[in-house]
Amino acid sequence: MSVRHLLPIAATLLLASCAAAATTTSTSTPSIGGTPGRAAGGTAPSLSTSIPTPTAAVVSAQADFDCDGKVDRLQFFARLPGAPRDAIILARLTLATTAVHETTLGSNDVAEPNPLIGIADVNGDGCDDAIVTVGRGASTTWTSFLVYDDNDLRRVEEDGKPAMFLFGGSVRHGNAIECRTRKDATEIVARAVSDYTSDFQWDAVEDVHHWSTRSRLVLWSTSRSVIEVGVRYAMPADQEHYWGLSCGSVKLAG
Repeated sequence: MSVRHLLPIAATLLLASCAAAATTTSTSTPSIGGTPGRAAGGTAPSLSTSIPTPTAAVVSAQADFDCDGKVDRLQFFARLPGAPRDAIILARLTLATTAVHETTLGSNDVAEPNPLIGIADVNGDGCDDAIVTVGRGASTTWTSFLVYDDNDLRRVEEDGKPAMFLFGGSVRHGNAIECRTRKDATEIVARAVSDYTSDFQWDAVEDVHHWSTRSRLVLWSTSRSVIEVGVRYAMPADQEHYWGLSCGSVKLAG
């Protein structure tokens, strides 16, 4: 083959090689593991390197989480690629000061499109807190709380692990959550009932949890009782007391 015929072929191969190089770029997936805003060496990196940038928030709320009288913004983002299995939702709190704090939600494989249940002062410190969904059972909603404590956004803990409470249920069992204050103590009350023992009675359990800090609970007491009904399978008189959620202005029936 002559040199005159080889020149067009060489030019075509060169153009194809350049096009392939131009379309090949390196990609990286932001991580939401570890302690937000803290580098391995102990120094705080810039926001551009420490905070992932999801495409869009699934929901957001405005409230005063740090009690400075100014409005802060709490956003929730869908699970990022490469996130730990139990990190279903990324929660990001942007204070009025522009400081940013993050934590993650999720305790099963249910990725909630909207994890925010409502805003209320759950620990009695006068600041706004978030009531959130962290998963779902067959007939119950798995619930937890996000609070601003010790200059950070924290999911409430008990016994060194994330706290979770249930509300909802079926015609045979129920769960309820109540935020209340008794004798100057702010409490989270978790109730459970079922009529598995007898068709004419409901076995009830009530756990009372006290706040040891703004973000930590301790089990204070447990009591058991029996609710008798005159008609087989009849529901207890106060159903919301055993099937619902009641925290401040946030009230939901199970």
